[in-house]
Amino acid sequence: MRRNERGSEVMRIRRGVAACAALVAAGLPAAGCGSGTEDEQDGTVSEAKESGRGRPGAEAKPATSAPRVPGVDASADPNRLFTEAQLEKALLDGDELPGGGREVWSARGTFNQVARVPDGGSLWADCPAAVTGDIAELWAFRAPSVVRHLIPDDRKAAAGGGRIRPEVLLSMTRERADRYLDLRRALYKSCPRTAVDADAGPPHTYRYTAEDVELGDDAFVETSQSKDADAEQENVADKGPSYQVYVRLGGVIVTSGDWKDRDAALAAAAKAAEKLRTQLYAKP
Repeated sequence: MRRNERGSEVMRIRRGVAACAALVAAGLPAAGCGSGTEDEQDGTVSEAKESGRGRPGAEAKPATSAPRVPGVDASADPNRLFTEAQLEKALLDGDELPGGGREVWSARGTFNQVARVPDGGSLWADCPAAVTGDIAELWAFRAPSVVRHLIPDDRKAAAGGGRIRPEVLLSMTRERADRYLDLRRALYKSCPRTAVDADAGPPHTYRYTAEDVELGDDAFVETSQSKDADAEQENVADKGPSYQVYVRLGGVIVTSGDWKDRDAALAAAAKAAEKLRTQLYAKP
């Protein structure tokens, strides 16, 4: 790629990163973030498979298999916390993504920077009043955190309108990390559909499901289905499903998000969990 073309691509990417960073800072799903680069338009989408292990946000069906990464609950200190410098060393580099990739942006301390739930509840504004407490509790979580935005080289993994793939690491006690995942599951079960009115564009409608997978100490795949529609509902665009994987290893939560291919999402999450085990828990 010529230097001036490369520079133009980087500028397009960084404009897309700003929107993604806002969602990551709030600890919210980042479905639909991205740069819109042309080299990521091709590819296929895997269909989600329904399963669960009887947790609050999943149906009582056998857990779906994922690349195996053992947990650490049996040997790790449940109250151990990691610094952001330690977490940063456990993030995937671009060339460690399955199929390769490149880094476009990294940061520390972006998780739940907002001190309270925004007026109207933000993404979950139209959820039932019964889940208001769960939403407030999720926003109240604080944790050392790091984020890295990656673009896969593999065309199938990169498919989906130029989306950047954010990886986030959070450090909590095991009890708090477990509670965080349980709250997210419960929210998807109680409020699977939510709508947001965009100030500078059409309203967005999101549908969420949480599907348990056997990865680390605890894990699930969040599937989000988003649609844009004009005010008269005459022009509806189905954006298709996006996948974000949440994995807990001890008190550390790793998320790998905004994938359009489910298998690619699980492969990336497993790779991230493997590096986390090695770097933070000294496990082979």
